[in-house]
Amino acid sequence: MTTANLSKRIIHFYLVALSILLVSACTSVGQDKQGAPGLFTEFYETAEYLLQKAEEVKEPQNTEWQLAAVQALTKESKYVLADSVIEYLQNKTLNAQQKNHLLLLIADNQYAQNQLDDAMKSLKRIDASVISDPANLHYLQLKTELHVRNKQHQAAVDTLFQLTPLLTGAKQKQQYNDLLLSELNMLDPSVLNQFNNTPANSRQSSSAPVSDATTNNSFDSELAAIEAQINAQQSTNTGATPLTEQQMFEQGWYALASIYHRYQLRTNQLLRGVEAWKLLYPDHPVIDYMPSQLQNIPEATPYQPTKIAVLLPLTGRFKKPAQAIQYGISYAFYNQADNKKREREQQVAGYDTSLVNSAGDVQGISTRADSDYIATPPHMLFLDTNTMTMQEIADQLHSQHIGFVIGPLLKPNVEALLPLVKDIPVLALNGFPADQRTSSIHYAFPLSPEGEAEQAAEVIFQNKHKKPLLIAPNSNFGRRTAAAFEARWKSLSEAQQATDESVESYPAESHYFSKDSDYGKFLASALHTDQSKERISQMQGMLGRKLEAEVRSRRDIDAIYIISKRRELIFIKPFLAVTISPFAETIPLYASSRSHSADITNTQDKELNGLTFSDVNFLINDETQMNEKIQAIWPKQRLSTLRLFALGYDSYNLIEQLKPLQVIEGYKFPGLVGELTLDANNTVESKLTWATYEDGNLVEVTSPLSSQ
Repeated sequence: MTTANLSKRIIHFYLVALSILLVSACTSVGQDKQGAPGLFTEFYETAEYLLQKAEEVKEPQNTEWQLAAVQALTKESKYVLADSVIEYLQNKTLNAQQKNHLLLLIADNQYAQNQLDDAMKSLKRIDASVISDPANLHYLQLKTELHVRNKQHQAAVDTLFQLTPLLTGAKQKQQYNDLLLSELNMLDPSVLNQFNNTPANSRQSSSAPVSDATTNNSFDSELAAIEAQINAQQSTNTGATPLTEQQMFEQGWYALASIYHRYQLRTNQLLRGVEAWKLLYPDHPVIDYMPSQLQNIPEATPYQPTKIAVLLPLTGRFKKPAQAIQYGISYAFYNQADNKKREREQQVAGYDTSLVNSAGDVQGISTRADSDYIATPPHMLFLDTNTMTMQEIADQLHSQHIGFVIGPLLKPNVEALLPLVKDIPVLALNGFPADQRTSSIHYAFPLSPEGEAEQAAEVIFQNKHKKPLLIAPNSNFGRRTAAAFEARWKSLSEAQQATDESVESYPAESHYFSKDSDYGKFLASALHTDQSKERISQMQGMLGRKLEAEVRSRRDIDAIYIISKRRELIFIKPFLAVTISPFAETIPLYASSRSHSADITNTQDKELNGLTFSDVNFLINDETQMNEKIQAIWPKQRLSTLRLFALGYDSYNLIEQLKPLQVIEGYKFPGLVGELTLDANNTVESKLTWATYEDGNLVEVTSPLSSQ
């Protein structure tokens, strides 16, 4: 293509974008401004108005208007038009700042379309030294979000260290301080504890004695002892290399995160540790906006039951699922007991030897109470809900002074039990009946297909699809799951239209197959190729001769979500491939965890190339190698069994996490199922993991749902 043709093509794209937006050029749009709005600030001019102004202003003075138009087009989700203006600007002479602002706008546009890898590549090309202050702030915010979404915790921390000192608004400072502590808490303890050149550690050479007041359990006495020791040691901190303000800022954060990481489930220790940290870093900026995780600490005191009852149908129809959950609970029990035993052995000396040392310990604070806390594992009681009524179980729970209950599993039992135990904390392994709970200390942890379908609707919606088609079994399960998807899709569409009436919205469409379905005919009906064949046949009849015509599938569908078993999916996918018109755009395929199963020969997985599905985290991203460990001691288990194992494992570990989840805004717990949070109705929500089959291998896909 010649330079002249390329130039004409670019101008054509630009004029197309302008003409589409300026359909009513005679009408007045917006309010005239002396200059273009500031890039990467909140402005309310529409893309239509900005492009009109760019047309009125002569080249090259209109560049800032065109850049602002790209920002507005991305905000208005008009990505094709934004790409046209971007292409026009890329071939225009720009100064250094404008070139880098354009790169940031491109990264924004890519991020909005969930093109995370491309967005990061664009960010890496930016020279941050030449961009404006608002652009630099936006650059760091976008970079942070990409690192968080990609689970690059250290990179997110490093970027947040640059970002947080630049923030001015109270709401943003609080939001990003919360995020920074969360990301720090995801780092390995050895990383948190490696920064030994802190003010606290530089004082370790002091021979000042620890006050006897530290043996007193009084909180005030211990703080007084700490303060006295700091004062006694001030004169000894000579000769140490002075730290820069940024080093003090970062090391203060690491010290705070180390305390939080170690004592987050031990309220008294955490309170004392935070107070000691404040004495060490009295001028640290975070003090004015302490992370929410460190506010209301007493209210976040974890449950510490000495007796735990587990209610499961250990006999009868649901015996095998119940046993998988029971194994998960038991494994978590022994794993947690071993971890606490190791902690107790490390603290056997009774006292830490520095104020806030490299391990995050707080000097002068007795760890005897902490040692008592981790000394004795709770007593476990397993009750069979198939051999006892809920009233009998409630009576036994009260008579044996049970401190916490896991279960029941079946919804009718949940509904019957909760009113009888309003005074006992309960984590039901199913949803609350009619979204109601009977007590603030009752929680629900459902791992339901409906919840998975709702997450699928959110992911497909965030991937900018407009009209999904669902394929599900013609059963109570299939219709219930599809209804959950449809309802969530409808609410997302309505919420989007409430903010932008110009956005087109279409309902999700469900089609149901039966066991004896002819998949070819079923999919032909769902994708309207049967109607296309009928039209061709009618035309041939009218003309009296055979026509060379391609069967066409419908064009309004831009995503397909399949709810099926693996063996059904193996039949459905190839039929989809031949049913969709060869000249039509590829339709992305999504599936539920129901179709994910182990494939030893890897032959079926290769047939599913390009399919994206959801599942519990440790079956896709086994960072802790838990799946490998379980398979070693409990081999040849189906993935459906391992999902229930994960439910049991997480339910036990959640006992200590429920209060922080309930009280601390933005608190998350990484479980085997996924990232766990608690909603306003005390229901535990799990963020599932997504993966795509590529050449028979699983490749994890970053969820478009914002981690932040």
